[in-house]
Formats: sequence, C-alpha cells, structure tokens
Amino acid sequence: NMADRNTVTLSIMGRDYRLSVTPEEEEKLRVCAQIVEAKMKEIHQPGRVFSPDAVAVLAALRIAYDFLNQRQAIEKVQQAQSQIESIIAMCENAVKR
Repeated sequence: NMADRNTVTLSIMGRDYRLSVTPEEEEKLRVCAQIVEAKMKEIHQPGRVFSPDAVAVLAALRIAYDFLNQRQAIEKVQQAQSQIESIIAMCENAVKR
C-alpha cells in the first residue's frame, strides 16, 4: 500500500538517493546507507584513483564478502548446535536404560 510508505533521502558519498520505504524499513536502510558509505570511504582513500562506479562495485563486493563470511559462521554454529543436541539425546537415552 503506497499510503503506508514514506519518501526518505539517504546521502551516500555526497549524493542523495530518494527511496519510498515503509516506516519499518526506514531505520534499517539508514544504517545500511552508513555501512555502504563507510565501505566506500575505505576504498576511496587519498592516493587511490577509482571511478565512482568502481568504488561502488568494490564496496558492494566487500559487503557481500562480509555477508558470506557471517552466513558461513552462522551455519557452523547451527551445525555445532545440532551435534550438541544429538549428543544430549544420546546421553538422555543412555541414562534411561
């Protein structure tokens, strides 16, 4: 429903981007814009000459890389949790005998 949406302006590296968002999305998107800008500033340092498009793509790659690492870490935790639950179940079964 378009009536439930607000227009928000996010500023990244001196450029404004207007988006139509729900109230629930707004704060998260502001944080996302800060993350994108921080990654772009890491790449766009004095002495490094990249086009704005290259800075944006490299920032996106870094963000995707961080996301993939976090997702893999979560999967490892979930696997460990599953193994622990199996061990607990085996112990409980052994105690019942």
